Amino acid sequence: MIRPRRGRTGAASALRLGLLVLAGALAAGVSADRQAEQPSRESFTFAVPAAEDLELPGGSWTDRVVGIPGPDLVEKRGVPGLPTFTRTISVQRKSYRFTMVGSDPFLARSKQVVVPLQIVPVRVAFDDGTVLDPTLPGPACAGAGDPLTITLGSPLFTDKDYGEGINRQYVEENRRVEFWAVTAANPGYGVRVAPIVLPTLTLTVNGPSQAAPCGRYVVLQFSALDALLRTSVIPLLRKLGVGPRTFPLFLLTNVAVSDPRFGLAVGYHSAFNSGGTQTYGVAEYDTTQFDPNMLDVAVLAHEVAEWYDDPFINNATPPWGNIGQVTGCQASLEVGDPLTGHHLEVSMPNGMTYHPQELAFFSWFFDQVPSLGIDGLYSWGGTLKSPASPCR
Repeated sequence: MIRPRRGRTGAASALRLGLLVLAGALAAGVSADRQAEQPSRESFTFAVPAAEDLELPGGSWTDRVVGIPGPDLVEKRGVPGLPTFTRTISVQRKSYRFTMVGSDPFLARSKQVVVPLQIVPVRVAFDDGTVLDPTLPGPACAGAGDPLTITLGSPLFTDKDYGEGINRQYVEENRRVEFWAVTAANPGYGVRVAPIVLPTLTLTVNGPSQAAPCGRYVVLQFSALDALLRTSVIPLLRKLGVGPRTFPLFLLTNVAVSDPRFGLAVGYHSAFNSGGTQTYGVAEYDTTQFDPNMLDVAVLAHEVAEWYDDPFINNATPPWGNIGQVTGCQASLEVGDPLTGHHLEVSMPNGMTYHPQELAFFSWFFDQVPSLGIDGLYSWGGTLKSPASPCR
């Protein structure tokens, strides 16, 4: 989450969302056990308003990524969901219960866990002819390639050896190094995602797009878009394998959402009851050049990592704050928030150097001395060298 700056997009616009069926549901270079089943070609149309009265003075917005608590989640016995582990930690005589995605790193023989992650590209088309589509090349000022292909080649989804002699994904390796005191002796431990690209969703906007330093952008109303995803889109995608055992991630380009609770955001994750607890995420790949913090997959890394460590948005921590994008106090396991704007450089086989966001380790939130993290650090890049200061 980064504090938003306000701006104006103009009058509200109506959106109609349909499911665009593409031939070939898998992107080149992405492995999967089988190609996704194609959905029905029946037409699906929805109305969603764009945000009103939002200005971006000086053309600036920020890579605020938020966790949105859903309605009270009710565990349903016998309904398979995400592979998770749950533990309790005591800090200053107060107990905190936390649940994370994956197998338990504190068990010596924990094995690798793989979670299906379904990328849903979202195409946004405007009356003025502008199309914001992560499957298409962006403007020349954004560089070569399309956001989807660039994202698939990133360390989030493509393996790299980070010094252990084993190729892993970026957040998979981050999980190991944040619990290094217990995972170093278990090279078999890992929590991976298996990406598969689903057919593109199309949003049509009755109105113009807005100009940015590089390309165009739009701000949508969070409440309407999120309600649409929960009540219509995700149920529709059940036939493509989306369910409580998987993590659907809606990928946009140059699209933000607005809500009175958090202002402007370019990504969020949430969960709701749907025959089990369904987690999901929304994140954008930015080319606007409004904010230097939004480098290639920085927003996506923030989003995916916070889903790893707080999938149901209910992992409480001792209060911390006044760091990174957080002003005031916060009491949740949002591992990206303290280090928004801090990136690591990772060179990949496709010739690109990516900038995934640096992430706070578990020990930073829970006042653990020494840290469980690698080299006794509290973040992989070493920006955090001591536990969070108490916040009141």
